[in-house]
Amino acid sequence: MVEFIFRVRDDLPEDGYSLGDLEVLGNSGSVTTRGLEHPDQRMMVYPSAVALLSEARLLASRGKGNGRFEGFGSMFVVEFSLQKGRVATRHGNRVIDSTPLPEFLCAIRDSVESLHRHGVGAIEGGHKVLNAMEKEMDSFELWRTSVSFNA
Repeated sequence: MVEFIFRVRDDLPEDGYSLGDLEVLGNSGSVTTRGLEHPDQRMMVYPSAVALLSEARLLASRGKGNGRFEGFGSMFVVEFSLQKGRVATRHGNRVIDSTPLPEFLCAIRDSVESLHRHGVGAIEGGHKVLNAMEKEMDSFELWRTSVSFNA
């Protein structure tokens, strides 16, 4: 199953626009922004996580076709292809994983929730970004649990 891991790389104190990395792991490979520094591929992790959530929802709602995630402030791109109830996750020509749609959606949700939990303990002061993130997570989860996906 595919896994998405966001990590903050900025020095403390963190804010809602902290830069960091995304690592995508799967049965067929992995890719990460860490170490991609020429040009720098760090992204604003909190808004990027929300964008990944939105892209997954859009792709699943269409029921087939392609999707594309690009990190905020980064040129790092991960592409998705949904066919027959499975999502192929790719970076360039490299296939990272092929995951059943329900598991793909859970992996996205888990990734965003993990980053949110980290942010609650790490971001000082205003939590506007975290509040917006929480609202999107709640909406995604309500949507995800209310639909059925057919292969």
